[in-house]
Amino acid sequence: MIKKSREKNRKNDWTSFYKNKSNQVPRDTLLKVLELFESEKKQGTDLFAIDIGCGHGADTLELLKRNWKVLAIDNNPEGLKLLEESVLPDWKMNLQTRKQAFESMQFEKCNLINASYSIPFCKPEYFMKLWNEIVKSIRTGGRFSGNFFGVNDSWSDNKSMTFLKKEVVKNLFVKFEIELFQERDEDGATASGEAKHWHVFSVIARRKDSPMKNSLNAIIVEAIK
Repeated sequence: MIKKSREKNRKNDWTSFYKNKSNQVPRDTLLKVLELFESEKKQGTDLFAIDIGCGHGADTLELLKRNWKVLAIDNNPEGLKLLEESVLPDWKMNLQTRKQAFESMQFEKCNLINASYSIPFCKPEYFMKLWNEIVKSIRTGGRFSGNFFGVNDSWSDNKSMTFLKKEVVKNLFVKFEIELFQERDEDGATASGEAKHWHVFSVIARRKDSPMKNSLNAIIVEAIK
């Protein structure tokens, strides 16, 4: 009964999040990474992004508006339905959607993987599988933009989520040049207005052509257990 109650509450939380108009704006990390692409004179048409945990699609819609082709992935059909209902007719040819859980995700080659407040909800035992898939899919010169939760976060007692120390987050990006790294460790509130301590790392990084050493991969796996 307790497990079913928690699942129902979690579903209600996502429903509230999707319907909250203040959440229906693109994340700062996405806007900044798009500025970086545009500063290189790379805009839309031939650019392909994968939006992991797209939710109701605020980031996806911004990418489509800028003429990117987008694969939007989420495991919640409600969010995908809201996204599809929000897409302008002229954008539909550039959008694919996919209902999929983190543990089974596989990606094609892309210029950008965007993961705004999504991959912390990947279970720890699947995190490195997901991360290695992310790294493998980003083309040289492509980018990652997204967020990780730190160990001081007030949700860190949730064993079905992944929380990382700062050095572990930085070690994930050995194959990247980090272009933005911000840490937020402060009291705040959730989208539904509940008090929460946020510990968040926001990262933008550009893919280099250098392999991740197996020894480092093993250290990261051990650190997130």
